[in-house]
Amino acid sequence: MHTPGPWHMTASCPDGTMATDDKGARIALWPPQGGTVEQCANAGLIAAAPQMLRALQRLTHPAADDDDLAYALDVIRAATGER
Repeated sequence: MHTPGPWHMTASCPDGTMATDDKGARIALWPPQGGTVEQCANAGLIAAAPQMLRALQRLTHPAADDDDLAYALDVIRAATGER
């Protein structure tokens, strides 16, 4: 069981980053007192987890099409900080 997405990153690195759901509930906090560039990148990856799951579900559906691939590529860019 997991908290349904979407999740959002709040606060700013390197002072700490928090992922919240659409209702503002805290999903995770990295780290509680400042963080490294790598920890902030990890926060973005974790916040993108629900979208990544949805992208995989869409790509593995028998009716997957180019729109599903475009969605997956967009999610990858978001998860890696490219957009």
